[in-house]
Amino acid sequence: MLTYQNPVRRGMYPDPSIVRVEDTFYMVNSTFEYYPGVALAWSKDLINWEELPGIATKPEQADLRHSKSNEGIFAATIRYHEGHFYVVTTNFAEFKTFILKGTLVGDQIKWEDSRVEVDVPGIDPDLFFEDGRTYLQFTGYIDDKGTKAIRQVEINLSTGEILDGPKILAYGTGGRDVEGPHILKKDGNYYLLVAEGGTGQGHMITIFKGPSVWGPFEDEPGVNPLFTNRDRAEMSLQNVGHSDLFTDARGNWWLTCLATRPAAVGFSQITNIGRESLLYPVTWDGTWPKIYNGRPEETVDLSNYPKHAELLPTHQESSHFEDNFEKGLANGWLTLRDGLGDDLIVANNQLVLHGRTISLAELGTPTFLGLRQAEHHESLTLTLDPDQSDLSTGSLGLMTVINVDHYAGVMLEQANDGGVDVYRDQQVADIKVHRLMGHLAGLPRTLTVTSTNATKVYEAVLGEQKVSFEVAAINLSNEALAALNTGDLQGPYVTNGATMVLDSVVRNPLGEENDG
Repeated sequence: MLTYQNPVRRGMYPDPSIVRVEDTFYMVNSTFEYYPGVALAWSKDLINWEELPGIATKPEQADLRHSKSNEGIFAATIRYHEGHFYVVTTNFAEFKTFILKGTLVGDQIKWEDSRVEVDVPGIDPDLFFEDGRTYLQFTGYIDDKGTKAIRQVEINLSTGEILDGPKILAYGTGGRDVEGPHILKKDGNYYLLVAEGGTGQGHMITIFKGPSVWGPFEDEPGVNPLFTNRDRAEMSLQNVGHSDLFTDARGNWWLTCLATRPAAVGFSQITNIGRESLLYPVTWDGTWPKIYNGRPEETVDLSNYPKHAELLPTHQESSHFEDNFEKGLANGWLTLRDGLGDDLIVANNQLVLHGRTISLAELGTPTFLGLRQAEHHESLTLTLDPDQSDLSTGSLGLMTVINVDHYAGVMLEQANDGGVDVYRDQQVADIKVHRLMGHLAGLPRTLTVTSTNATKVYEAVLGEQKVSFEVAAINLSNEALAALNTGDLQGPYVTNGATMVLDSVVRNPLGEENDG
C-alpha cells in the first residue's frame, strides 16, 4: 500500500499527540466535556488505530462533573520516560494543569488514580525530558487581556513543584493564539513546534530553533508557516494545525496534526464531524523539517517516501463500528461529564440503560451514550429489545448532540392507547421543539439516524410501520455555532426512569452524493 487517506482517526479526535514505545504507537486526543477524559488509541502501522479505554475515569484524575460545553479536557501530550507513560493536560473546567502516570501491564496501560498538579496559568502543556530534568511548556496568558506566549518551567516530575521559570520561549510569528507547543531535539538543535492563527480558518503550524531548551528560539525567512491550508480555500482539508513530530522504529520522521473536512451546504462550509487527526511523512532539508509536499491533502502518496512506506499495512480500515455487547461495552463510547454508574449495565449480550431525571439541556450527566460521527455521510442504527425496554415512566430515543443547547433526535413516549408516540425533540439555542411526528403500535425494533452534508433523517421502524423526519445538519455543526472544540456525538438517550435495552449498535459509512 503506497497511499492512504487522511484523517487516520475519523470523527472528533482533535489535538493529536503520539509517542512510540519500541514498535507500538500511542495517540491521545482531547475530549472536552465528554467522559472518560483523554482519548487513547494504539497502532502498529500509524494508519489503523484501535481505541483503548479513556485515561481519566475518576474525578480525582480530572473532575468534569461541572464542565460547560467546550470546556473540560483540552489538548493533551503523551510521552514515555524511564519505563512509564506520562500524559499532561489541562482540565479547563477546573483550570488545572496536571500529569497522569501510566505503566504498561501486558497489553494495557494502568493509570495511577492520583495526579501531579503543576501550577501554571495556561493550557496545552507539553513535557520534555533531558539529563534527569523535566521541562513543561505551555500556552501562557501573560496579561489580563488574554495575550498569549509559549512559556516554560522546569518541574519536579514527582511533585509538580516549579524549579525554574516560567520564562517566555516565543510569541510565535505574529498569528493569533500561539499555542500547542512541543519541544524536540535533533542533531544538537532544539526545536519548538507550535500552532498559530486560532483553531479555525487561520490555523497553521510554525516552528522555531534554539541552541538550548531555554532558547532563544528563532526561525528563518521562508520557514514559516511550516504547514497550513489557510490560503487554500479549495482544499478538502481546512483548519490544519496543532501538531506533533515523532519517529518510527526505522528512524523515519512523521507529523500528526488536526484538521476539519468541511461540507458544502449551499454557500456555507460546515462540519458535523469536528476536528480530526491526520498523518504525514516528514523529511529534513538540512536544518528544517519538510512536511510531505507542503500541502495538507486527504490522499497521501508515499511513492517518493519508500522508507516511510515500509511501515504501511496492506489495507486501511473504514470507520465502520459495531457493538454487540459480547465483551462488555466497546471502547469509544462517551458520556457527558461523568460515568453512568448503575444506570448502565451490560449483561447477557445486551446494553441496559436506565433514564435519569437530568436532561441534555442541563450541565450534568444525563443517560446519554454517544459515538463520534465519523463521516459526513453515515448511518447509526440502534437495535432495541422491545420486550424488555420500558416506557411506562419516561422516554427513550436516539439523539445527536454537539453542545448543551444544540441537539436533535427521535424520542419515544407511551401513548394513551398503549402504543408509542414518536416525537421530534430538538433545541437550537433558545428554541425548543417537542413535536409529535407519528404513532407506532409498540416500541420499534430499530432507531436510525442517517447523516448527509445537509440533513439528518431520524427513523423509528416497527415491522411495516415507520415514522421518519428530517432536520438541518447546520444546526448541529460546529462551524455554524462557533463551537469549534467538538463535533457531533450520536447515540441512545433515556429519561425519567424509562429503560432502554439494546441488542446492538452499528455505525456505517455511506457513499457520498452531492446533496448540498
